[in-house]
Amino acid sequence: MLFKIVHLRAASLVFVSATLGLAAGAAGAAGSTAPSQAGDLISAESYQASWVPSRAARAYKLSYRTPDHHGHLAQGTGLLYLPAGTAPPGGWPVVSWAHGTQGVADHCAPSVSGPFQPERDGRFLDQFLARGYAVAAADYQGLGSPGEHAYLHVGTAARNTIDMIKASRQYLGPATLAPRWVSVGHSQGGAAALAAGHIGPGYGGPSLEYRGSFTTGTPTAVELTALVMKPDNLTANPGALNAYHAYLLEGLLQLAPHIDQVLSEHGRARVALARQHCLGALSTLLEGANTGEMFSAPLYTVPGIWTLLHDYLGVPRRGFSQPLMLGHGRQDRDVPYVTTLLYAAGLALRGEPVAFRAYPVDHRGTLDAAAADGLAFVRARLEAGAPAYDALEEITALEALLDTSP
Repeated sequence: MLFKIVHLRAASLVFVSATLGLAAGAAGAAGSTAPSQAGDLISAESYQASWVPSRAARAYKLSYRTPDHHGHLAQGTGLLYLPAGTAPPGGWPVVSWAHGTQGVADHCAPSVSGPFQPERDGRFLDQFLARGYAVAAADYQGLGSPGEHAYLHVGTAARNTIDMIKASRQYLGPATLAPRWVSVGHSQGGAAALAAGHIGPGYGGPSLEYRGSFTTGTPTAVELTALVMKPDNLTANPGALNAYHAYLLEGLLQLAPHIDQVLSEHGRARVALARQHCLGALSTLLEGANTGEMFSAPLYTVPGIWTLLHDYLGVPRRGFSQPLMLGHGRQDRDVPYVTTLLYAAGLALRGEPVAFRAYPVDHRGTLDAAAADGLAFVRARLEAGAPAYDALEEITALEALLDTSP
């Protein structure tokens, strides 16, 4: 079965005009009684760090208004990377980059301590910058900004990424950044990018033009994790998996404190560690630990847990207006391959514009493995006259699951 899952002066002038525009906007906001809105710029400054992608000619750190996981307007931060040269007529198209798991403490934010895998992420983003796209990279609200970060709260992260684009265009102006944008993300960011694509046409407003989404290692069935969060699950886990569980519980407790009733003292201690340590350190601390010792009773016995998990973690399953492409590693132990395969199959059966491609790698390797496909997809969505990207792949596992013939 074939599955169609489906020069110096000019630069100085741009910089000066953008800086003056920010100052004027800040002065106007100070003298205005108009309420803040999502995507409003608070501040911006030049940014330098060792983890800035090598193809980024300029980088800025932005602070802007965006919702938190309670739906309240809050403050978020993020990084804006610009390609070399002068923006073309109409501005540089925008790649909205949604990062993978970092942790939940402020010092884990990419704009504070860099990406968890800076060389890999840098390579991936460099290909877009080299092509002449700007990259807007949100930290996610509460990560490096006031408030608490709710790990894997999909809807909030999606809005944070879109508001980062709005703030970036407010800062540099529409002559520098085009309205055309795509969402791109990996792991935690894969779910965020997927959801951003779903709400993009409406939430982005008339000043933005959403064109599609490319995601890798995308968690699409995290709700099922509740089935293994029980006292008798004593299997030793990789440290990263234990870290994910602890981050997730920490986020769920922010919205539903009564979940504490099924946590053991060990579980509470592990959540406390999650609030302090970024992914690398926490994974090392929790290597070989098990899930069961965190619980005094199964998580699924908490009243209303399935509704909470769906609202907190659920990814959209219909109603996409632009093409999607999902890439996944067949050896992925962090986000099981079959869950995303089935998600893509469900989208396809409902007539959604989805493409799917598998790679012979694990979770961390997927971003590199899928890079060429990602660039081809993004070019097709952002550039007039670019070759169409048509992902056709024979997926034997999917054929068996659907009991279909070639």
